[in-house]
Amino acid sequence: DPLTLLKQIESEPERAKAMASLEFERRNHESTYSPTVAEENQLGSEGATTLPPWFIPPHQVELGRHLADGSFGAVYIGKWLGTDVVVKQVLTDQQDRENREQFRREVDLWFTLNHANLIKLYGACHEGRPFFVCERANRGTLVSNLKISRRGIWGRLYDASLGLQHLHERNIVHGDLKGNNILCCDGNLIKLADFGLSSVANGMMTSAGGDEGALGAFRWKAPECLLGSRATFASDIYSFAMCIIEALTGQFPWGNSIPDEVVAFNVTRQKLIPPRPDSFSDDEWELVTRMCSFNPQHRISAGAVVSCAWNFSISL
Repeated sequence: DPLTLLKQIESEPERAKAMASLEFERRNHESTYSPTVAEENQLGSEGATTLPPWFIPPHQVELGRHLADGSFGAVYIGKWLGTDVVVKQVLTDQQDRENREQFRREVDLWFTLNHANLIKLYGACHEGRPFFVCERANRGTLVSNLKISRRGIWGRLYDASLGLQHLHERNIVHGDLKGNNILCCDGNLIKLADFGLSSVANGMMTSAGGDEGALGAFRWKAPECLLGSRATFASDIYSFAMCIIEALTGQFPWGNSIPDEVVAFNVTRQKLIPPRPDSFSDDEWELVTRMCSFNPQHRISAGAVVSCAWNFSISL
């Protein structure tokens, strides 16, 4: 009897996870139940809510090799119904109502996106320890695939900028742009990853009393974010400029040796951007500087970045 088993689970998060899994089974296999069983299985009266269309029960996901730890949680290679996927476990306090609602809002947004230059979300679980299940990019990151011509790199940056433009057109801020989140897929297709996860992580950090503005990698952050402001369209543009520097030089913005604290001081107090690399043309560096104005309102739009990247990809 499912209801009897539910009542025996004392942990509220575990009980919620079990209820969601039972509701999933009922929703997807209701036709296999006899009328008597269907009537007895009244999960709604026990507090279950309507499951979102993107819900994936934990038992369908098999975790494989651990890939990395991020500001939001842990990343694994996994299997979902026989498909190779990436599973991102999120370290939020799901007993906090605001965190639960924010997680669901982020998944609702991501699930509706369908663009060639954005990693596809297959689904997620919002009960227990929440996780995302998304498309696996099997060709590594943009910065690990730079043995191509400069025009070729600009072509890939153009693809990435199309993904960013699509997000902004749908009122979505990426919030964590850096080279590791620009991925290569089959056919040399470039896709942005981890958009929205920074908001989930920021919610977790804020509820814990952390400094949300410093969340993530200092070298890619806009000055206002390093000073404590939330990410915006304009801060995404700044971060994408740092990705351009990273892609065209093969090095982190500000190099690989300067401590994060010095980077933050240079950006927020000295109002500096990284030194111009010798390999940059005047036009390329002008684009970077237009994307990195200290005043966010003076930065160009994603659409302007798309246009410039396209021009460089066909003219260099």
